[in-house]
Amino acid sequence: MSADSPAIEREIAERAAAAKLRLRFDKAVVRLVGRLKAALAGIVPEDQTIIFTVSAPIRLPAKTAAALESLVRDGLPGGELRSIVHGNQVQVRRITGVPSSMPRVVGFVHNPESDAGLVLDLAKSRLLERR
Repeated sequence: MSADSPAIEREIAERAAAAKLRLRFDKAVVRLVGRLKAALAGIVPEDQTIIFTVSAPIRLPAKTAAALESLVRDGLPGGELRSIVHGNQVQVRRITGVPSSMPRVVGFVHNPESDAGLVLDLAKSRLLERR
């Protein structure tokens, strides 16, 4: 049984907003995140979640999504990756020990001045909560 992924993501977004982190939810963002979730959900083991952040604005969403998908499929050295992909700052983190009810892939797009590491930390803490 899987948790309500949109509800979990909303909770994380609310925590980010409370921490004064600005996340984006425009049409390009929703498409990019949706594409990555669909592409990666089947390859992430049941006890893990991939969390990714991308800085806005996303100028090449399809190419950015394809590059991120490739990076995750190729493996994350040390479980984390920071890079610039088509002009966007990208961070990807693999979380292990995640309850099977949590989503396998969670992604956020943030304004450039927001701390992506803090977004990842907030997401990790929520995904590892036992309720």
